[in-house]
Amino acid sequence: MRETLYIRLRSADAAEPVEYCLARADAVASFVVQRAPLAQLAALATARRVVVLVPSADLRFASVQVPARQPAKVLQAAPFVLEEQLADDVDTLHFALGARQADKRWPLAIIARQRMAIWLELLADHSLHADLMIPDLLALQVPDDAHFSALIDGGQAIVRTARDGGFVCLLDDLPLCLELADAEKRRSVRVIVPRGEEFDLSRLGWPVEPRHGFASPLEALLQQLRSDDAIDLLQGAYSPQRDRLRWFAPWKAAATLAGAAIVLSLVTHGIEALRLKRELSAQEAANVARYQQLFPAETRIVDLDAQLTQQLNALQNGSGGGQFIGLLDVLAQALAAQPGLRLQNLQYRDNTLYAGLGAANLELLERLKSWFAGARGARLEVESANSGAEGVQIRIRLSAA
Repeated sequence: MRETLYIRLRSADAAEPVEYCLARADAVASFVVQRAPLAQLAALATARRVVVLVPSADLRFASVQVPARQPAKVLQAAPFVLEEQLADDVDTLHFALGARQADKRWPLAIIARQRMAIWLELLADHSLHADLMIPDLLALQVPDDAHFSALIDGGQAIVRTARDGGFVCLLDDLPLCLELADAEKRRSVRVIVPRGEEFDLSRLGWPVEPRHGFASPLEALLQQLRSDDAIDLLQGAYSPQRDRLRWFAPWKAAATLAGAAIVLSLVTHGIEALRLKRELSAQEAANVARYQQLFPAETRIVDLDAQLTQQLNALQNGSGGGQFIGLLDVLAQALAAQPGLRLQNLQYRDNTLYAGLGAANLELLERLKSWFAGARGARLEVESANSGAEGVQIRIRLSAA
């Protein structure tokens, strides 16, 4: 089985070193934790399973009981069941489902989609792709009827109060939060205090069972982590696309040569003829689309060549023919004088020529207006100009001056 690279994220600062651990597939107690910037971990991830622990302070935990056994249907129903309990719009939240419990309840981890995007983008920027993403709180030991599980971690406490959740708080707030979770103090707290953490457990005023001997918070979490008791956040829209190619890296050169040989054997006259036929069909469809843009009243196309000839003859011989040719000529001159403007579509109706243009910026539109300010034989009217990710989309109207 593959080794696992465990990474614990604490913030979205790419320069901040993170805790990580390389572990054998059968490791249960020996976890040597180190620290390094994310940029140094991409090489370690090759051919290894990547498990990422994220801060539980960014999440909310809940459980639902719905009359469905299929996880997909439970996830569909969960946002509506919990909607009144959540301050955020459910459409902005990501719901991840855990395993169904004996009491028929389904545990859930809820996180803002924006926060998920931040974590995934941070990893992708450093060529890291997680196979599992788990809230760090759910790596703690599952509590029983007599105990909570807690970890002291750099000025905060991570406390698991149930199989499906718990809380994260500042150390100063820990006594109050414990009281809210168990006002009668029926449960004691198994508290992990890693080396280097300073915390006086007597301050809690709570029955505690201290656990020492851990070199770091991540080591403590990994020794308790059980995948069956955790919730993987990479579900639904965030389910990872397995990068199968990385397993074939040693065979990349051979596969490339084999692929080239196959491609060469397939390049025959028959394939070329099929390609040309498809291109011809695409061109014919494009010609029909352009014709219907120019003459929107023509909805039935039987013989494109004949119908186009008929329409052009009608324009040349009719009262509007001269105007059409004249306006088209002015538009051609305007586009030639303004490099960077692209003609996208044309329509001619009621002695007016309508054109859709594309441009890289609005400055080109201003230049076009200045060009028409002279005596051009046509009057320009800008119907719309919308700027977006693909540039500026312009709609103009030309009529006789």
